[in-house]
Amino acid sequence: MPKLKHKLFGIISALLLATAGPAHAQSDACGTNGVSLDHVIWAVPDLAGYVERFTRLTSIEPVYGGEHTNGGTANYLVSLGPCTYLEIVGPKKGASLADLGDQANSYEREHIAGFAFSADLDAPPKMLEELNLGEHRTGGRVKPDGSTLSWQTASLSDLNLGEDKFQFVINWLSEPHPAATSAKGASIIQLTIAHPDSIKLRAIVEANNLPIVLQPAGKPNIWLTINTPNGSVILR
Repeated sequence: MPKLKHKLFGIISALLLATAGPAHAQSDACGTNGVSLDHVIWAVPDLAGYVERFTRLTSIEPVYGGEHTNGGTANYLVSLGPCTYLEIVGPKKGASLADLGDQANSYEREHIAGFAFSADLDAPPKMLEELNLGEHRTGGRVKPDGSTLSWQTASLSDLNLGEDKFQFVINWLSEPHPAATSAKGASIIQLTIAHPDSIKLRAIVEANNLPIVLQPAGKPNIWLTINTPNGSVILR
């Protein structure tokens, strides 16, 4: 088994660890017939600084996605596959943590803040409905090039992975998928979810061959392992 260099972001250390590559290959990449892993959200306190560090560590320069409608945050995007991407989100240029009000706690430290599944919300798979899909909400934003993204989302009300974590289902109403226009060069190895409540996701993960590893025991946490031109990198 080949050895690849794993780098833990935020802690200056590199370990030589063995890896067998992705845990699974998603059976339906864009969630049109089932459930797929759409994107993973990495919240950071200094958006420009962490984007620069990510670029230096991986040799991939994230693409600016634009500002959110909350007026305080913005994001950068990195493709992890045909229909999966990493969203790096933090205070927008010129904004501080204090400007985010009750959202400030979510950006005080770097961490995987949540993730989104992709599925048809008009006819959701039964396994998602069993997690009590919340009210459907529509949203959108204007990209830096002037084009518009639009989507529909629903929360997973019965899934609680911690006060500082959130997880939801998204159905894209516009094309192309953000992964198609995000920075290329990375691929997902696995998203690891350590929490007792993660057991509720077992049926979804197994039925759709999602690149997700569930750890119902142990200290609650979520981390993302990706492959990059500089080796594998772990984002926590």
